[in-house]
Amino acid sequence: MSTSSQQTIVLKVGTYVLQQPNGKLDYNLIQELAKTIAELRQRGHEVLLVSSGAIGAGRERCTVLPNPPQAATPGKGRKELGIQQMLAAVGQVRLMQIYSEFFQEHQILVAQVLVTRADFAKRQSYLNIRNTVQQLLHFGILPIINENDVVSTEELPFFGDNDQLAVSFAALAGASHLFFLTSAPGLLVREQQTDGSFNDVVLPEVKQVNQELLQHCQRPGTNVGRGGMESKVRAAGKSISFGINAYITAGKEPNTVLKILDGAQVGTHFVAHGSKLRGYRQWLAAGALSQGELHVDSGAEQALRVHKKSLLLSGVCEVQGNFSAKDPVNIFNLQHELIGVGLAAQSAQALRVLLQHSEANGHTRAVIHRDDLFLADGHL
Repeated sequence: MSTSSQQTIVLKVGTYVLQQPNGKLDYNLIQELAKTIAELRQRGHEVLLVSSGAIGAGRERCTVLPNPPQAATPGKGRKELGIQQMLAAVGQVRLMQIYSEFFQEHQILVAQVLVTRADFAKRQSYLNIRNTVQQLLHFGILPIINENDVVSTEELPFFGDNDQLAVSFAALAGASHLFFLTSAPGLLVREQQTDGSFNDVVLPEVKQVNQELLQHCQRPGTNVGRGGMESKVRAAGKSISFGINAYITAGKEPNTVLKILDGAQVGTHFVAHGSKLRGYRQWLAAGALSQGELHVDSGAEQALRVHKKSLLLSGVCEVQGNFSAKDPVNIFNLQHELIGVGLAAQSAQALRVLLQHSEANGHTRAVIHRDDLFLADGHL
């Protein structure tokens, strides 16, 4: 697919790509990444960079200490979480210093954007983030985005090695392309050869993410970072339902991005099929933090998916959580699959009272209006 008009492009680079096998930062790779982004900007594109690597950079930097901290696994305990956050605090400074130096060679000013999952919970904070990013792009400044591991807590879910964070910012910025630069050349699938043996080959194109496709991701991953191929495939599946083309390709060759935009078939292309999001739906898709759950029956699911209707009280089987009116809530079907998210018209308490009344059956009261609803295809 060749594109010459101005586009908004998001590049996501993971921890493993940024590091050498010995765990130290790969300065040659960062230099090539800066060169690629500079070329994209020269072509007239707006670029956002979502970068992992702060904890790894912090671990490398802390080797100068008399008693450097040992590697810790996130989520094992308060002490381990504290070590991770300390390494992130040290490493984020170092990582931005390195980025700043390499992009300065191309006369590109960079800006650090640190966010947590909670920053997307309320619409006002989401709008503040969006406005900041818009101003950075307007003045030709490169946003370098990372999850703020220093203040992230175990109570709030991690974005997942920034894969979901990249999707959130792609939706927020109205991007047309999202590139996952990974340690793999694309999504690998097992293919039987004529002699009966099996080889791994890159799947060139994906139009829908389903359970069969996700099974190809169940391979041993790296021990660096929090992501993995399944995280990237799920994130790509989200992006295509938002109208954003996604690509999984070799991160050690950043100029692959240029080749893909020039029409080369490299890596795995997840083909966009949704429409660009606006208003409340853009925020809901970008990662509004759900305050509760609504479980709906098959009739309600069909009304939502096929007939594009509002969610009515008659289709609600169960209300979970303690949300208020206008809070975002997740919607699950009878198979306990997450099918969408929307703004509740009533509080959880009010809905429970309504469901207890016999006249609730067949009630036409809208629980989530169609305009306040986002449904995504595939697996969220």
